[in-house]
Amino acid sequence: MDVTTRLRRSAQATYEIIEGEATVIDLRTGVYYTLNEVGTAFWNMLDGTKTIADCAAAIAAEYNAPLEVVTADLLEISADLVNEGLVEKV
Repeated sequence: MDVTTRLRRSAQATYEIIEGEATVIDLRTGVYYTLNEVGTAFWNMLDGTKTIADCAAAIAAEYNAPLEVVTADLLEISADLVNEGLVEKV
């Protein structure tokens, strides 16, 4: 996986946003995950049309954060989300 990867939310995951943070539930296992505000912003972008680089640029601009740091963080969380089956590569 790299910055050109496109991801989309899995049909096996559902979510709800409460007070700016997403709670994602794996429908197969019942395990739930909580995403912070930045993770939630990323989750909302995972529609299969944007690359990780696109998402990183948007989040870096929105939060006035260094692009390199945001990109590294999104690559890490992307790997975790794929490994857990919550998102899939397009």
